[in-house]
Amino acid sequence: MHQRKRSNALPGKGRLTTFGPWCLGLGLLALALLLAALGEARGDDRAGVALEEDLAAMDAANRKKGAERGRGLRVEAGGSYTAAATVSGATVSVWQEEGRVAYDTGTLALDLGGTTGQYDFSKAIRLPFGGRAPFENLTRFDAGVTLKGGLWGDVAGFVGLRGDLGFEKQADSRGLGGTALAGIVVPMGSQWAVTLGGGASVTPVDVQPVPVVGLRYEPASVPGLTANFGLPRTEVAWRGGSWWTLRATGDIESGTYRLDDDNPTVPGGTVSLFAARLGAGVDLEPAPGLCLGLGAFYALPGTMTFYRESGSRLKRYGVGGAPGGTLRLRYEF
Repeated sequence: MHQRKRSNALPGKGRLTTFGPWCLGLGLLALALLLAALGEARGDDRAGVALEEDLAAMDAANRKKGAERGRGLRVEAGGSYTAAATVSGATVSVWQEEGRVAYDTGTLALDLGGTTGQYDFSKAIRLPFGGRAPFENLTRFDAGVTLKGGLWGDVAGFVGLRGDLGFEKQADSRGLGGTALAGIVVPMGSQWAVTLGGGASVTPVDVQPVPVVGLRYEPASVPGLTANFGLPRTEVAWRGGSWWTLRATGDIESGTYRLDDDNPTVPGGTVSLFAARLGAGVDLEPAPGLCLGLGAFYALPGTMTFYRESGSRLKRYGVGGAPGGTLRLRYEF
């Protein structure tokens, strides 16, 4: 007579194994939002966002099969609108246009792009700048390279270098900045991977640390689902069909810009903008390589910080939260 084998597994242990990483991921997102609310996250977090986007693009390149493997070059163009948000008794709405060229393989990511924004200040008479808007246009060019390779076993390492130039109307070398990042990616089984790293960013006004922490989840039980929880970027995407994908995101929208010497409010100074954003959207792929992205977001309360020409901080203003929308077109060759 065969005896029944007793299982030593503790009740709920499997659930802890499943939900533990989810709790960690949500905790990282909560930490990112907390730092944003406290104003501790800084404009250089945009470099961390770009690096995590590069790592995700390299993972996507590794998953491509057949004819798709030949596609590594992509061109992107898009725009976004943020509704009026309060700032020191006035309001400001923003329209941004962006263009980017990128090349991704399983071990290399290169990108070059630019963003220009038009800022419409209303009730400017309430601003502490003599009733004048502090700026109307801000432009930023940036470029970066990320390398990824094996270290030992399944553990991979990465190094990223980025440079940017932010200015009001006239490009000025005094608006140059740069960021260096490095870290590791550690698999945790077949479905989970942890990213740990960081670096430093040099801006026109200071040097700042840049943390990069992430947890990636690709469940075999839900094909097409990918979750990236982290700081400073979080994204959950589900490819529900051959031509559409749903996304939920949390990231940083920021930048540091050198103001013109004839700026009427802070001549030759610098302005740094920061806001965390939560959003959702859909990617539509009507043809191979072509993708149209539509989305909505809410920009959480952020900051607008002005610096004198000498680099010393003049004043930091709180910027209220506001809704917005995005439209993006991408083509992969």
